[in-house]
Amino acid sequence: MKTPDLVFRGRRLSSDRALVLAAVESLPGARDAVADGADLVSFPGSESLVEAARAAFPGLVIGVDTADPSVAAACCEAGADLIVARADLAEVAARYGAGYAAPSVPSTAGLSVVMNIGVFRMPLPPGDVPVLAEVAGDGTPAGLARTAVAASAGVAIIRTKHVRQVRHVAEMAASIAGTRPPAKAVRWE
Repeated sequence: MKTPDLVFRGRRLSSDRALVLAAVESLPGARDAVADGADLVSFPGSESLVEAARAAFPGLVIGVDTADPSVAAACCEAGADLIVARADLAEVAARYGAGYAAPSVPSTAGLSVVMNIGVFRMPLPPGDVPVLAEVAGDGTPAGLARTAVAASAGVAIIRTKHVRQVRHVAEMAASIAGTRPPAKAVRWE
């Protein structure tokens, strides 16, 4: 599915497939994730990691995972564009103009759904397709199948630690949906 234009503190993202948010623990991890095709990266709440990533990747959308308002604020001051919250941090996101992914809502389909109002700048009614989803077991065959279903359903961003595999699945789902051409066309005879 084609994602709508998403704007994170002036950084605009748009794609012909679901975007891939890499959940990483370090700057080398971010480098690997970007090399594997991540569109965004997120770190556990660390101001120094955000600063280092902002210096290394000036145009990259950088997120922070935290439940602490003071950590979220410090990371936004250091250059974070997105708060993947583990608590209600909407006020901090609004103060800094950062994107905001609200706390997870469990799903019976194996998806941990994150409803997001801040990134789209418009409300999402309950029951609509989430903006951001983290798929349980996303590195396994079953998890990748759930990722394909999420991408096909219109999830705009998929959060993962398995960037390359999830990126391929997002591209495949978009190719099947017809929103992007296949990476390689092969004629069977």
